[in-house]
Amino acid sequence: MKKLSLAIPALLLAGLTACGPFSAPEANPMPTETPVATAEPTPMPTAAPTPTPDPSAGLEYEMLTLPTTPQPPHLYDGQFMTRDETQTERSSGYALIEALYTNDAEKLRGALSDSLLESGLPLPDLTGLVITDIFLAGGTYEAPMALLTIADPGATGLPAGNREFRFSFDEEGKVDGFYLQDGDLEDDVARSMGLEPGAWMQLGSLDVTDNRKDNVYLTSATRVVGRKQDALGFAVGEVRAFSVTERSTYDGDNNLVEYAMTSCQELAGEWPVPRDRYERYTQPPAGNCLSEEELQSVCDQLNTLFAQLREGTYTWEWEEDPAEAALDVWDAARPVPVAVTPEVLRSDVLQYPNPDIAPKTRIWVPLPDGCWAVCSLAEDNSLELFLGFSFALAVPAAE
Repeated sequence: MKKLSLAIPALLLAGLTACGPFSAPEANPMPTETPVATAEPTPMPTAAPTPTPDPSAGLEYEMLTLPTTPQPPHLYDGQFMTRDETQTERSSGYALIEALYTNDAEKLRGALSDSLLESGLPLPDLTGLVITDIFLAGGTYEAPMALLTIADPGATGLPAGNREFRFSFDEEGKVDGFYLQDGDLEDDVARSMGLEPGAWMQLGSLDVTDNRKDNVYLTSATRVVGRKQDALGFAVGEVRAFSVTERSTYDGDNNLVEYAMTSCQELAGEWPVPRDRYERYTQPPAGNCLSEEELQSVCDQLNTLFAQLREGTYTWEWEEDPAEAALDVWDAARPVPVAVTPEVLRSDVLQYPNPDIAPKTRIWVPLPDGCWAVCSLAEDNSLELFLGFSFALAVPAAE
């Protein structure tokens, strides 16, 4: 159940956010219909803004404690890259995982492509890295991937907890990408944005609008990128955002014939650093849609849950192991509040574009570093935790 519970939230969260990879579209077919702005759930208006500039400033937090006993790697149905033509890639994928699992720097070098080794960026330092569980799948009908349970990041810069990575390989079958976030920024796109090619990776897209006229595809968006600290992009340092417009022209056979970034303007502000590919950038609600009595009830439920997570006593009907149950609900790289008060919580109502999906009330819990933990409420205002918390990064206020 652990692996299923990891996959479901990731798929649903990906469907609810506009964040995603972006690059010069080299092989994408021309749309057959005129695209429109991406339809997203629309929060209903909230009440007056919460006056506290940083609600997390007055709270105390503690990190989850994870077990550190490694478990044997697990293959899902033996489907990790089983086609004959992928045997070289399969071998390199296993070698990379074994290198991480055993902290073997030489084995790591042997699994990586020449382009990564010659990128000018250092390889991750594996000292102190403790991976307790590995789940491999994909490669036959989907992108090969690995779910790693990282009990101690050591010197790698990786975040603790359950993390999903996607493999990519070069023509010789060596690993040329093992991405925690969305992947490297295309060189041409980096140059168009005034950035050094090969040193930046994609962190997300906001406010994406697509339009097509004849054979020309126009896109406007806010692109968020991060400077890689190492060749694999395990750690990201500087984060920057740009407002861009792009034009892609296709021929009659739906082949891309020209790409251009027609405008690019950097946006001011300190952008928070994401911990993985499922943290999305957004604007938290300014106030609350719940009454004081409802907020107090939610606050009491949250404090009970947070105490159980910190004490290692939380379980639920599909997971009796407290450590695994905690990871099903919470991101181990983010601290757990010791206690929250109604004044620091925010709430809104998420209205989906599909009228057949009922609106959801969401609770926003402030965390340090511009992060918010978000969960939904059931109809009786109880916490709805089947999919756990999602994590949102606050967009800097416009200057």
